[in-house]
Amino acid sequence: MKKNVFLITALLFIGLISQAVNVITPKGDKNMETTEISTLTTTSLSGIVLDNETGEALAGVAIRFEGSNETFYTDFDGNFKIDNVVPGKYNILSNYISYADNKLKDVNVSGPKNVIRLVLKKD
Repeated sequence: MKKNVFLITALLFIGLISQAVNVITPKGDKNMETTEISTLTTTSLSGIVLDNETGEALAGVAIRFEGSNETFYTDFDGNFKIDNVVPGKYNILSNYISYADNKLKDVNVSGPKNVIRLVLKKD
């Protein structure tokens, strides 16, 4: 009986450890969609989105990496944070109703703290 309990506990522990985490990969990768991670080091990208004329924060702006299907949105204060990003250079796309689409090219995501500021212009 003790062997069975130990075996079940060990299998559950191994199952929890081996679960994959999805990450965003750099634009140079052929397959930009999320990738399984095993020993990759990841970081995060955060920032704020502001109106060009008023400087006010914009809530609900859609943000994504060019070539990726995954979209992130700014919070009520115009802030966003994207976790599990593989270090590299990315083009960051943003769009919002009644504002021109924006593309921030070659954003270098490398260290532990990556913060950007996006400024959108009205259409």
